[in-house]
Amino acid sequence: MQRRDISEMGRGKVITWAIIIALVLGATVFYLFYTGRFGGGSKLKITSPSRLGYEWSKVAAGNNIVSDYLFSRSKTLIVEKGGDGILAATSYTIAGRLVTQEAVSSGTYGLSDQALLLKCYVRGGDRAKAVALKEEVIKRFKTSDGAYVPFVYKDPDKNSGSVRSSAATIEWLDAMMEYYVTYGSDVDYNEIKSLVGILFDNEGRIKPEKLSVAKYAESLYVSLEDTSGFKADDAGSLEQRYGTITGDSEGDLVDTKEQEAEIEGVLLSSINLRLIRDLENNKLIAEGAYEKALKSVKGGFAGGGYSFYAYATSGKMDCGDYVYSGHDVGVIDVGQNLKTMKNLAEVGELDAESYAEFKGTALNSGRIYNEFVMMTGNYAGNEALNAYTDGLMIAYYMNDKDLYNTLSVTLGRRVATKSTSPAIYMIFREEDERYVFYARENFSARMATS
Repeated sequence: MQRRDISEMGRGKVITWAIIIALVLGATVFYLFYTGRFGGGSKLKITSPSRLGYEWSKVAAGNNIVSDYLFSRSKTLIVEKGGDGILAATSYTIAGRLVTQEAVSSGTYGLSDQALLLKCYVRGGDRAKAVALKEEVIKRFKTSDGAYVPFVYKDPDKNSGSVRSSAATIEWLDAMMEYYVTYGSDVDYNEIKSLVGILFDNEGRIKPEKLSVAKYAESLYVSLEDTSGFKADDAGSLEQRYGTITGDSEGDLVDTKEQEAEIEGVLLSSINLRLIRDLENNKLIAEGAYEKALKSVKGGFAGGGYSFYAYATSGKMDCGDYVYSGHDVGVIDVGQNLKTMKNLAEVGELDAESYAEFKGTALNSGRIYNEFVMMTGNYAGNEALNAYTDGLMIAYYMNDKDLYNTLSVTLGRRVATKSTSPAIYMIFREEDERYVFYARENFSARMATS
C-alpha cells in the first residue's frame, strides 16, 4: 500500500511539472505571436538609451523638475486634453484668469513630438501606449511614397501639404529603432528599412534637402584684398574665410538688405551620429557611414576664435562646403549649434573649445540665448527656450554636474508650482499673458532628468 502511494505521488509530480512546462511554452508562443517575433524576427543591437539615474534626477528635482510628475501631467494635458488621446499636440494653453480665456490646444501634431513621446513610453515600459502611438503615427503621418510629413492637423483641410523634413523623420527613425528592440515586429523592421532608404543614399550619407537660409542682396562688407587664399589660422573675418558674407573688391559699405535663399544641403544638427553608428553596425547603411558623418560634423567647426559649428552643409553631407548662418546673416543659431554639440557629446567627440565656450557662457549668465552675432562677438536675442534640455544632456554626457545644476536652476524657474494649477510640475512659457506648455520642451525634459 505504501509503495502504491509513493508511486502515485511520483506520477502526480510528473503531471504537475508537465502542466507547468506546457503553460510556460504556451505563454512563450503567445508572447512571440503577440509581439510579432514568431518565426525569427531580425534582431538589432543599438546603443543603450541614456538613463540618467537617481543622482542626476535628484539635482533636477532639487530645482523643481520632478520627472515622473512632469511626465504624468504632460500626458494628461498634452495628449489627453490637448491632443486626440493618442497623438500629442505641439502645445496646450491652460485657461486664463478671465472667463473668456478658455483652454486652447494648438490643433497641430508634430512628428518630432511623437518621436519624443514614443521614447518616453518605451523607456517607461508602457507597451500598450507605445504600440497605439506608433500605429497612429504611421497611419496619419506617412504618405503614399513612404515618406513622412513633419506635421498633421486637427483641421483636415490643412492636411494636404507635401512638405518633407529630414530632421523630423530622422527623429522618428531613431524612436522606431528604440521601439523595435523592445516591442517591435518584422513589420516594424521593414518600416525601419523603408525609412533608411528614404533618408540615406547608397553610401550611407543623409540625402540633401531644400533648406532656406538668409543672405544679403549685396555684401555687408567687401574685402580690400583677395581672401581666397586664407588658411584656417589666418587673420580675417569668419565671413571672409567661410563665405558667409562675400563681395567684390571695392571695400565700401554697401546694401545690407537680407533676402531668403534656398539651397540643397544637410542640417548639421540632423546628423545623429549615435543613430548612424547603430545603423551601420546593423548593416542597414553602408560601411564607413559613421566615419563620413563624424568627419562632416567635425569639419564644420568654425575655429579661428569662433567656437561654433556650421548651420548646414551646402550640398552633400561630406562635401566640405558649409553654411554658418541660418535665418539671419552673420548670426550663429545657438539652438541648432547645441543640437550638433549634443550629437557629438553623445559619442564622445565634442570639441573641448566649443564645450568651454558653452559652459563659460551658461555659468556666467545662467541663460542660453538664441543668437551669437559674429560681427560683434556677443550673444543676442531672446532666450533659446528649446535649448535647455539639449544643454542638460550635453552636461550629462560630459559628466558635468555644475553645468547640469546651473541649467536646471534656470529651467526650474519655469516649472508650474501652484498647487491648484492643472499643469503643476510642467514647464511653461508665458506668451501674451497666457501660460503655454510645449510638448517638445516637456517630453525632452522628461528624458533629460530621468
